[in-house]
Amino acid sequence: MVGVVIGPFLVMAIWASQTNGNAHWPSAIDIVLGIPLGLLLGYAVGLGMQRQRLKMQRWANARGWTYARHGKSALHSKVSHAEELKHFSTYWKLGIKSSFMTRRVDGRGACIHLATHANEKRKNTKNSFNNDQPKCRTFLIFDGGTECGHVVIHPHHMTDAIDLPGGMQSIKFELNEFNKQWTVKGTDPKSAYDRISQKTIDYLMQHGTDYAIEFKGGLVVVSSSAANYRSFPTLMGYATGLTRVIADDLLPLFEFLEHEHATEASKDTRAENT
Repeated sequence: MVGVVIGPFLVMAIWASQTNGNAHWPSAIDIVLGIPLGLLLGYAVGLGMQRQRLKMQRWANARGWTYARHGKSALHSKVSHAEELKHFSTYWKLGIKSSFMTRRVDGRGACIHLATHANEKRKNTKNSFNNDQPKCRTFLIFDGGTECGHVVIHPHHMTDAIDLPGGMQSIKFELNEFNKQWTVKGTDPKSAYDRISQKTIDYLMQHGTDYAIEFKGGLVVVSSSAANYRSFPTLMGYATGLTRVIADDLLPLFEFLEHEHATEASKDTRAENT
């Protein structure tokens, strides 16, 4: 139906560009030509989206995940602590054109959420990490297995030095290089120090600053700028590695991919810790 409306205006614009016309509304010929063109374009776009969904569904099924068309309901049904998301500052609560995949392993749920924003840049003055964000971001949301105070770990931004009213406490570490590259904030410094050991610091420094991590209650969110499902294994491997470097009594191991599909990053981390 959108194509029926857009088609005549598209024909009018094309015709005007060739004849230097300045009409504001489509003529009869624009409508006659534009409606079939709009329908054809709409069909092509819809077919492309359907094919993309089928590709994602096949990809998910082959790797132990379930593609969810109605993602938010699947998220809340699979991830026990999903209700905590409303308190998460790194999570895009208003993302559009979202894609969800879910999985449960040993009683713990996980959801991978590819979120798209309408604008090229997303502005959020309340949280410096969300400033100048790209159009797409992928969030791996999972049950942590233990309780944790609210802790946010994200790449350092020059506005992080600004203390906002009601904001979380800034938490510093002995390694200055880490403090320059990463910002850690939280309501419970002990929760942060317990989870960000020297082994965790080494892991974060080794894998660059494309990721953000957030803990609260029984929920963990790890996100990256992955823009399509082909990039999911890298994020999953990173999160699996994170569960390996943090003590099991604080963040039990979570294998996000079936063993035969584990990423090289996850394999490398396994080798380092054996």
